[in-house]
This record gives sequence, structure tokens and C-alpha cells, in this order.
Amino acid sequence: MDKINGIRQKLINKIVAWVSFTALPLILAVLFVIQNQVFNEWLNIYYKAYSARLFWATFALGIFFYAPYLLLKKRYRYLYLFLISFLLSFIFTAQFLYYRYWQSFLQFSAIKYFGLAHSVMGTVKVLITPELFFFYINIAVVLVAFLLFRRRKDVEIVLPKWEKIIIILAMMAMVFLGYKYLLYTEKKEWGDTSRLYKDVYDLKSLVGKIGIVNFFIEDTFKYILRSDLVTDDDKIFLQKFAQNKIIPDTGKNYFGVAKGKNLIIVQVESLENIVINKRIGEQEITPNLNQLAKDGLYFKNFYAQVGPGNTADTEFSTMNSLYPLPDDVVFINYAKNQYEALPQLLVNNGYKTYSLHGDVPTFWNRSNIYPQLGYQKTYNLSDYVALRSIGKGPSDLGDEDLFSQSLPRLESFSAQGGSASGGKQPFMATLITMSSHTPFILPDDLQTLKIPTSLNLGWIQAAYLQSMHYTDKAIGEFIDGLKKDGLYDNSLILIWGDHGSFTNISQALNQENTFSALNNSQVPMILSAPGTNLKGATNIPASQLDVYPTIVNLLGIVPPNTILGHDLLNTETPVETHFELVSGGIDVILTKNLAYQADETGVFTHGLCVSLPDQKSLPISDCQQIYTEQSNTIKASNIIVRGNLLNFYSANLKK
Repeated sequence: MDKINGIRQKLINKIVAWVSFTALPLILAVLFVIQNQVFNEWLNIYYKAYSARLFWATFALGIFFYAPYLLLKKRYRYLYLFLISFLLSFIFTAQFLYYRYWQSFLQFSAIKYFGLAHSVMGTVKVLITPELFFFYINIAVVLVAFLLFRRRKDVEIVLPKWEKIIIILAMMAMVFLGYKYLLYTEKKEWGDTSRLYKDVYDLKSLVGKIGIVNFFIEDTFKYILRSDLVTDDDKIFLQKFAQNKIIPDTGKNYFGVAKGKNLIIVQVESLENIVINKRIGEQEITPNLNQLAKDGLYFKNFYAQVGPGNTADTEFSTMNSLYPLPDDVVFINYAKNQYEALPQLLVNNGYKTYSLHGDVPTFWNRSNIYPQLGYQKTYNLSDYVALRSIGKGPSDLGDEDLFSQSLPRLESFSAQGGSASGGKQPFMATLITMSSHTPFILPDDLQTLKIPTSLNLGWIQAAYLQSMHYTDKAIGEFIDGLKKDGLYDNSLILIWGDHGSFTNISQALNQENTFSALNNSQVPMILSAPGTNLKGATNIPASQLDVYPTIVNLLGIVPPNTILGHDLLNTETPVETHFELVSGGIDVILTKNLAYQADETGVFTHGLCVSLPDQKSLPISDCQQIYTEQSNTIKASNIIVRGNLLNFYSANLKK
């Protein structure tokens, strides 16, 4: 009996030793699982159906990260755990804040844009809340363990090397089985595991399955190991796409009605369509824009096309009539490409081209790409004086200062001679506002919109409306200045929103878009062409790709065949296609008669096809043609940009 008891005691001691030896990494791995689940729940991307997959995928990764602690010498163990814990906590925090701001997830490729982070630091400070400390509990656990056990010899567990190897192998088996389970369930659900990583469509669903750290690691390796951006097959595809492209006729309607006029473009930060013609109590949110929409042509079914570059992507789309990239910023990584941009086309037709904005010239790499687009002169923050600090810091230029100090410059542009006929040389000028940028901070005396408490708006939604009301006032003063200086009647003026506000303001005001994926991308475009009959509101589906061909038609200039947008005053087949950020998969397609909306899987046949405007369900096959056409168009645009193949594309178009 004593012998049996002795064996039992040795076994118990061995189990206790093994448990004690593995306790800390196991505790940290379990905590890592909990952090992933809480991350998803707090961002409202937790899916109960994926809970088992999330558990095993994150537990496997937690073991993978923390188990090497067991192989290290004692003096290095806690340092290793601290570094790993800090890295994981930082990823959680960065992704959490990024999603709250952009409603998407931070990719490894975005690290190169870290130098631009200063522009949103005001917003980041607002988004930081005490709950973020939860993502640093792992560091606290490591610190407590270190303080308790660093000098205690009596708790030091010494195991034979072969036992340590068994434990490590057992933990690696957990890692293998965890990911094996994930892939097994994917294959059981879809019959294919490639959809999980290769054909990413709904990132929220992906993170819901594998956790945010798994996503970031997978994206990192995919970015580092990616092959050539454009393959031979891509070139063949682009060649066939070009050969089959139908070049639309130009000049049927309104061609040249604004010939010789100046072109003034105002790109308004975060301007959503919801605020146009909307009242809060007895006040209009944007009375000046409302009047411009009434006096001109108002496109109310108009959408932003942006990837991770947001404002820069809007500039790219409108000036080139190409799609931005869903996972990269064209302004930064493709600044030296060959483009047939709107400013350069106007230069070729006798215009002077200017850009005026209140940011530093290096922001979004504008100082490098603007010359490629054809801008001849740029005015930036150093050319203005901030008489009143508005927004995020002491150097922020308010929109009133931007417009008031730009007016004399526009007048000087107009006064310049140079045309062959002896008349004044027309100019193009783009102005980009900033005051309605997050975090929507205004001095109290400029918050003049009375917002009833009964609306139950969140503070950031109320702040957004105040900022938009202020920017509208500045635009109204600018338009009055153009009229006073005699520029208004001799100019074609376009105003549009660059992207949504990311505040869910449409939902808060109970005016959600029928297609939920478009809630944060529906922006207005207002076209003012004095001396023409271009007036009223139109529900034609359109996007920022359509700006370029529409403008040049009015100016009496034939656009290059390489553009992908439609002239909204002539097209019989208007179409707006919204793609998913990062993955590039199609969310929604709108035409005059049909609409397609994808579901969370991204599989075409799982989507919804409806007729417009009655929204009656149709067989999915009725949307097959528009889906194929738009998928091919987005793919062709991506190939053109990634491969710098605009000339190749042009050479293969029908002449």
C-alpha cells in the first residue's frame, strides 16, 4: 500500500509540476481568447454562429505566442512574455480605434502611412476610453507573476528535458487542432477553405471567425509574400477588356454650354447627403448648399468611391475617372504613374490649373502626385494665415479663412491674360475644406445650430451637424464673394462631399439608405452652371467616377477614352457600384432599373436582385450581366493602376 501511495503521490506531484510549469502561458492564452471575444462584442461584430471557430482559432494563436516561454531560460522568460503581451495589446488598441473611426480594419500595408497619423490625433484622443485598458490586462498578469515569483526558489519548477519536449509537443498539437477545426468548419460550410483567406469579402465576418490578431498576421504575411502586382494573365484580361469596351458618344446634350468658363471645384470634408434640405427644429442645417442645389443641378443619388485613402481617394476618382484601390492609397504608392487626369486635360486645352487647401503639401503625398495630375500651382497651409483656430489644433485653418483668403487669388487667376484671341485665360481651381473633418470640434460661439435634446443624438453626431452648419456658412460667404468679384457668372462650379462622416448620422436622423452598405457613402454633388437651364434634382445613380466626363462635356472638351465613368448628362446606362474596403468585392450596384445587393458571403448567387424604383424581387440571373460588367470594370481599373498600364490600355481601345 505504501508503494501504491508513493506512486500516487509522485504522479500527483508530477501533474502539479506540469500544471505549474504551463500555468502562466495557458492563463495568458485563455485571456487572449477572452480579449478577442470582447473586442468583437464591443464593436458589434460578434457572431454566435462563429463562437467555436473564434475560440479555437484564438486559443491556438495564444498558445503559439505564449508557449515559447517554456523553452527559455528563467531570466528571459518574463521579458519575452512582456514583449509579446505588449505587441498583442497594441494590435488590439490600434485596430479598435481604427474600426471606430473608419468602420474597417487596419492592414499591414497601412503602416507606411503612419506619418499621416497626426491629422487624426484629435479624433484618436476622443475615441480613447477606459475600456481600452482591458486589452492591457495581459501585461498586468505578466507583471504580477514576475513580482511574485522572480526571487522565490521554492516555486521554481524543474522538469527533465524530455518532459518539457512532451509539453511543448502537446501545446503545438493544440495549435494544430485549433486551426484544423477552423478549416474543417469552413470546408463543411462552404465546401472550400480558400474563401476564408483568399477570397475575403466581409472582413467583419472574417474577424468574427478568426479574431483580429489572426487577421492582422494573415494580412501581414499576404502582403510580404505577395507576388507581382500585375501578372501576364492580368494584362491579357485588360487587353480583352479594352478591345470589348464600348466608347460612349459625347456631345449629344449640353456639350460646350460652359465653354471657356472657369472651373471651380469645392470638395467638402465629410459632407453627407442627409444634411441637404434637412431641418433641425426651425433651422436648415445647410441653408447655403440648399439654395445652390435649388439654383443648380443637384445629384442626390450620388456616392463616394473611397478605399483607405478617403479624401485622397476622392481626389483620385474625380480627377481620373478610375476606381481607387480597396487596399492601398494610390496617391502614395502610385504617384508617379502615367495618368490622363482632368487638370492635365484642361492644361492641354488652354487652362491654368490650381489647387488650394489648408494642409501641409506632403500630406497624402500631394506634393508628388499633383504635378502628375496636371496641377500647375498649389497653395497649401503655408500660404494661409489661420486668423482663428478651428478644429484639431492651433495650426488648423478654418473654412472661413480658407475661402476668404482664396477669393483674391481666384480673382488674380481670372485677371491673367494669355489666350490666343486676347481674352482672359480660363482657370481650374479646386478647394478642399477641413473644418467638417473629425473630431468636429468648433469654438462655442461658432456652434450656432440649435439641436433639440429630443433628437437624442450622440455627442459626435451633434458635433458633426454643428461643423457642417459652420462649413455651409463659409461656403455661402464664398459664393457671395464670387458674385461680388464677377466670377460666379463666368464659372462652372461643382461642390461635392468627399466621403461620409462615419458618425451614423443618417441612421440617427432616421433616413437610412435602402441599401445599408451605402449609408456612409451617399454624398451630394451640386453643379452650378449660370446661364444654362441645368436646374433641379436628379435621382440618376452616379459616383465620383462620373464627375470627369460630365465636366468636360459642359466645357466642350472631348474626354480621353480611358476614363471609366459616365457623362451624367448623356448616358442612357448610368450605374453606381460600391465596393468593399480592403477586399474590393462588390457591395451594391445601382442602375436606373435594377439594383444588386450582396449578402455577407459575397457569393453572387446569394445576393439580392430587385427592380427599381418599386424594389420588387427579381431572379438573381437578371442582375448577372451588370454584376459581370461592373466586376470586370473594377478589376480593369485595379490592373491599370497597379501596373501603370494606362498607355497599354489606351493602345488596345477601339479607335
